[in-house]
Amino acid sequence: MRNNGVKRLQRVVAYMCATLFALFTFFFVSVSQTAQLEVLYDYVATGKLEYNGNVVAILTALALTLLAVWLNKLAGYRREWTAMAYLPSALILAFVTDIDRSLYTGGCSWWGWSFIFLSGITGYAFLAFILRQMLFEKIKNVAMSANRIIWRNLMIFVFLFLLVGTLSSTEENFEREALLYSHHKAGHVDKALAVGYKSLTASKELTQARAYILAEKGELGERFFEYPQLYGVEGLLPGNERTSPLEPDSVYSLIGDTLRAGEDYDAFLYRVANTDTATPAAGDYYLVSLLLDKKIEIFKDEVARIYGDCTADNLPKHYREALVLYSSIDSDYNLSLSSDTLFEALDSLHRVEMKSEDIVVRSNFVRKEFGRTYWWYFLYGR
Repeated sequence: MRNNGVKRLQRVVAYMCATLFALFTFFFVSVSQTAQLEVLYDYVATGKLEYNGNVVAILTALALTLLAVWLNKLAGYRREWTAMAYLPSALILAFVTDIDRSLYTGGCSWWGWSFIFLSGITGYAFLAFILRQMLFEKIKNVAMSANRIIWRNLMIFVFLFLLVGTLSSTEENFEREALLYSHHKAGHVDKALAVGYKSLTASKELTQARAYILAEKGELGERFFEYPQLYGVEGLLPGNERTSPLEPDSVYSLIGDTLRAGEDYDAFLYRVANTDTATPAAGDYYLVSLLLDKKIEIFKDEVARIYGDCTADNLPKHYREALVLYSSIDSDYNLSLSSDTLFEALDSLHRVEMKSEDIVVRSNFVRKEFGRTYWWYFLYGR
């Protein structure tokens, strides 16, 4: 009777471990890592099949759980060590979800992962041998409470789950880029633009992707400076080599031309904006690049040329802000707007600046009220 009770307890522990690992894998893949896996899937499958995060999570959880159960038939982990049977599956899960920029740039740490796998499997096999040859034989007739066995397995799972979280992708900016890509691909433009909205550590790849989405919507001149701009023109356009989920071909197709060998961004944008076939996106990219370089004197002439008969009132918000700023610098420049709201706002900004003589304190005061304007970038930005 006692042996039946021990076997029944072992079955309960085995089912508990399988269920717990499967649930962790499902939620880890479908929630925490779904955007990165979608990026990997699209890169490998080249868009031939639609990505379904829940299906991928279910298949991954099922495969890794069954692998652990099968391997444990050889290793023989049981009692309070049953959860250790899931170490190889945990390592595979961490490897699959370790997705970062090296997906595009190369340089994946195969040596590092080879060492991790070799060490993990060696430790797994060695521990199984020790437990089977020594410990389990000695304690097979020793009674142990069910609570003690369950809690020890739970503690092992905590270790395994922390190991997966540590070894999987932890590059915050790439995670943001993947999430933006996922939302944009699904047609959730506002969600995509909200990713890393106020981050002062956003990567240039993230700002490039954001600029592309805004340009697609025709809102580059309206909203681009609502986000922190840390890289100048480099944060506006990608190079020809892909370094993120954003494909450079998509950007240059929208603009209508590609970078030539040795051509810098400023020269490229000037060239494409001054052709007879220039797209609206090309004009906006060029004008925004002038604003990023703080060339507002050139900007006021170029915006008039590109937008033609369009009145200042009908220009995008950041363009109006730049012209109002220029009018405050050059008294000979007459800017006509139907409302004095922007002029009054700029005067208010100057009053806020007078609150402190310290440049850092002053910039923080201005950022609080005017951080989503071109004025803040021009006065205190890069």
